[in-house]
Amino acid sequence: MTSASKITGMMAAPQRSKTRYSDINDGQIKSTSEIAALDGLMQRLQETTWSGQNRGVHQGAWERSLCMTLLAIDPDIKFHRIAESLSAPERQMDRVDFMNTMANLGFRASTFETSINNVDDRVKPCLFIPDGETETPFVVLQGSRIYDGEQHRMKDTNGKRGGMSGKAIKFTPYDESFEYTSKFMRKGTGHSWFRALLTRFSGTIWQIMATGIVLNLIALSTPLFIMMVYDRVVSAHALETLPMLTAGVMIAIAAEWMLRTIRSHGLSWLGGRLDNIVSNRIFEHLMNLSPSYIERAPIPSQVARIKTFESVRDFFSGSAFLSVLEMPFMLIALLAIAFIAGPLALVPVFMMALYAVLAYVTWQRVKVVIRLAAKASSARQQFALDTFDKLEDIRANGLQNIWMEKFRDLSGREAMAQFRLAWAGNIGETLGHAITILSAVAVVYFGTHLIWDGVMTTGALVASMILVWRVLTPFYSLCTMVPRLEQLRNSVRQINTLVDIDTEDQTNRNSARPGHMRGRVTFINAGLKYEQDQNPVFAGLTFDVKPGEICAITGENGAGKTSVLKLIKKMYIPQAGSIRIDGFDIRQLDYGDLRRNIAYVPQTPEFFYGSIADNIRFANPLATDKEINMALEQAGILGEVQNLHSGLNTKIGQGPDAISLPSAMAIRLGLVRAYLHEAPILLIDELPNSLLNDEAGQFLHETIIRAHGHQTVFMVTYRRDYLEMADTIVLLRRGLQPQAGAGPIMMERLKKMQW
Repeated sequence: MTSASKITGMMAAPQRSKTRYSDINDGQIKSTSEIAALDGLMQRLQETTWSGQNRGVHQGAWERSLCMTLLAIDPDIKFHRIAESLSAPERQMDRVDFMNTMANLGFRASTFETSINNVDDRVKPCLFIPDGETETPFVVLQGSRIYDGEQHRMKDTNGKRGGMSGKAIKFTPYDESFEYTSKFMRKGTGHSWFRALLTRFSGTIWQIMATGIVLNLIALSTPLFIMMVYDRVVSAHALETLPMLTAGVMIAIAAEWMLRTIRSHGLSWLGGRLDNIVSNRIFEHLMNLSPSYIERAPIPSQVARIKTFESVRDFFSGSAFLSVLEMPFMLIALLAIAFIAGPLALVPVFMMALYAVLAYVTWQRVKVVIRLAAKASSARQQFALDTFDKLEDIRANGLQNIWMEKFRDLSGREAMAQFRLAWAGNIGETLGHAITILSAVAVVYFGTHLIWDGVMTTGALVASMILVWRVLTPFYSLCTMVPRLEQLRNSVRQINTLVDIDTEDQTNRNSARPGHMRGRVTFINAGLKYEQDQNPVFAGLTFDVKPGEICAITGENGAGKTSVLKLIKKMYIPQAGSIRIDGFDIRQLDYGDLRRNIAYVPQTPEFFYGSIADNIRFANPLATDKEINMALEQAGILGEVQNLHSGLNTKIGQGPDAISLPSAMAIRLGLVRAYLHEAPILLIDELPNSLLNDEAGQFLHETIIRAHGHQTVFMVTYRRDYLEMADTIVLLRRGLQPQAGAGPIMMERLKKMQW
């Protein structure tokens, strides 16, 4: 039996109909272990991730081809990886969902044009998609075997060449270190992350630049046309040349329109792609940062990080980027002015210098004001979020008027900061407009003298006026955009700073992954600080809990009881001492594997928008509906869930059709997650007495007793009945040395302390 057939729940493939493609029709149908493993994997997915209302839609060719591709690439792939990476599990899979799922699993795709029987052995196994309107997936395996996803059968080409033409897609593990934006590559180039990202779009940017050169050359046609009309048609009364000149300028206008359309398309595509890539990267980076780092940041600042790129996207897809691109090409217009008007070209050169001075002075003022405005806006948003979070308490204590006064004060500060920012920008815009008007007056004044001196013609003066406007317009736009450019600079700096922070994946790149975790947890003089400049929450905490033992954590509020659980889950890292699990320092353990081996019941369970079944399966993607119902019964809420209008498929969380769960029911669902998570370590944060006193609490008590000797249990509690079960008791008090010891000894100590 191959390793692919290790997936449980395998079932024999039923009789299949004939394949409709003649070039592989003569092959022998083979009863292979790959088909059996595929059926087993499909069955597991149907029972878990694709269960419920969506079970019937996941029987298509793309689902089967995905399973076959994954089994061919990695027969020992972990099922939870597949379940966590599926794209859009609520609908039937298509090609886009297939590719997204493979990307989520960490594979990159390389496409080759070939025929199905000519696929190089170095490309196998691969996905093959024939040319044509109907995309029917095949999986080309090693040797001469081909899996037909639509007909669900294995075929053998018997070494025949040729066959259907199409695209072979090879999937290889993604190695970020060879990307332009990786730290490894940026150490060599010296580029920031965003600058390295732009390298990916260098072809598009050069295309836009080349289009700009041609556009600026074509743009000379209009002023030259006007000059020719004044000097050759009007002055010489030569109307016969006017149609030819008009036809020429109309051709130039048409060409300019076409090129501007192409450039606009390129800019829109560039802005959209940058928006998609950067927004996804920021969100992914925030998701993978250390939990302690995320918890310290207020919610508005985290939301602001995700929205940071909006100003960058608007810059690249708007007129601001065009103005920046136009600046180097102003040399073309300046040379044209010098050619037709001689010394008159010095006027726009002088005005450009004035614009540069104005832009610099405005920027020096704006960069201070914009930071003050950002701080004022963040403070108001934080206050508003805190208010809505504590609205019930504010009303209960009659604090509405006080809170309204605070909000008025913060809103007033933000309004004043925004006013100063707008005022600084308006001053720059007004002075820039004055320079533009001054340049027009200067061109007319000096141009008139040059006409009387015979240096230039009247037509050349009119053409020079148009060209001067074209030269100075980007510089005027620059002065009006100084606040936006400073916001852009700050946004890019924030993006670079964020992505340079190491994620848990990057810091744990060489972490150990023990195969089977037994559940021994040892604290050795462990100490924890929330902030470096604060006193430690506790220090010198030492205890040893052997596999299968029960540890109760008790103590004062704010003494760090929940933090002990988070230290075990590697949500926090101790600043002193060490924490060992099965003899491994948690700093050496892969955080993903560690947390998958720990079941956790928080004080306040969090639920995402989705069905109850989806939220429960976050703890165990392999759980079947039957297993979920058993866990619901153990938590004492099976009847409540069944009485809901859609049962397990009822939507909860924050959504338009989601219901609000009572707090007692939410805590019980947290217990359901823990019951389904078959982990060697179980962490239970402090639960309300009302729950512990009812049927669900009784079952929890019995579950902990049954787990003794099989599962290591940590529980935060004050209750004597749970403390008496513990093999080890940890006592935490603010400002005092933690105490830990055997259960009976610590119980006697607690009695003496009248705890």
